[in-house]
Amino acid sequence: KYLFLFLITPLIYCQELGSSKFDSTRFIANQKVFHHPAKVLFNSRSFNLEVFTEFEKKSIKQVSLFYRTDYQPRYREISFPLKSKRYSYTYNPKKNPANYITYFFTVELVDGKVFATPIDDSGILNPITMNLVDPFQYYKQRAEGKN
Repeated sequence: KYLFLFLITPLIYCQELGSSKFDSTRFIANQKVFHHPAKVLFNSRSFNLEVFTEFEKKSIKQVSLFYRTDYQPRYREISFPLKSKRYSYTYNPKKNPANYITYFFTVELVDGKVFATPIDDSGILNPITMNLVDPFQYYKQRAEGKN
């Protein structure tokens, strides 16, 4: 009787793992969308928000940036032209003043799959929030060794 329970228990757990619709470790290992955030964003000059992907161009349906600021609390979607060689958006804080920006990128494939970046260790979307800083204050603090 105990031998039967000992043998059947691993089979039950294997079936549960196999039937799972979302395997976060597989999702993270197969991530093909990359973004490297800048160390600092200034409130007085334009900066680029750029994403890279390893998907073939013919398999991509849409690449988008979603961003919001403290002055614009709803996410705004910027779709990139599919034929472009780079997926980059220039944000101009002089035209759209803000104290911070929160953003993430998505890639939708022709087969309906959607990938995003950045994601955390469990595979959940984790948008980046960065303060837009005054360059004078930033370099002053760096010169004083505070940064």
